[in-house]
Amino acid sequence: NWRWAAMSDAELDSAAAPLMYLAKSDERSMVKNFSKTLSPAAKRKFLTEFWQKRDPDPNTQQNAARERFYDAIEFANRSFSESTRHSQPGWKTDRGRIYAKNGAPDDVLRRPAGSTLPYEVWRYTRGKNRYYIFADRTGNGGYNLLQTNDLTESSFPGWREILKEDAVQDIGRYVGVDFYSGSNASSGM
Repeated sequence: NWRWAAMSDAELDSAAAPLMYLAKSDERSMVKNFSKTLSPAAKRKFLTEFWQKRDPDPNTQQNAARERFYDAIEFANRSFSESTRHSQPGWKTDRGRIYAKNGAPDDVLRRPAGSTLPYEVWRYTRGKNRYYIFADRTGNGGYNLLQTNDLTESSFPGWREILKEDAVQDIGRYVGVDFYSGSNASSGM
């Protein structure tokens, strides 16, 4: 029963909230209504069963998938929290969500503010090649996802105008995509 038995009702709610990133369609309504509809015992049961389904090696005491996920949530909270007018934990930010779903990127391109907004590009080369383009549109460290080739995420339609041509070309060289013609370079992305 992992640590669920020792957790308070509020801690169980906190443990369940980011599961929306992993939940399958039949689990989403349960995760969404978790704090409103379930008793503490039902919450513990749901969390136990949720992670049992995702355990890569059920013959061990440890669930590596669960450990990786909650480590990613902790990292996201330390690294990506936004302390703006509408403060939110790091796992709820765009970078935190991508980190929680995919782990650490394989490569990162970071550019400070200059002739354009500060931006970061995260590349994942394990499995499916993915890239995520984030920009700090407010100047306070709150990076938003602007563009990605991940079909489960949304892209911002006017992202090229936001970042300006030099930045878009810089990013295109990094990920191997000509964002103006739509063609992929030889990098296989």
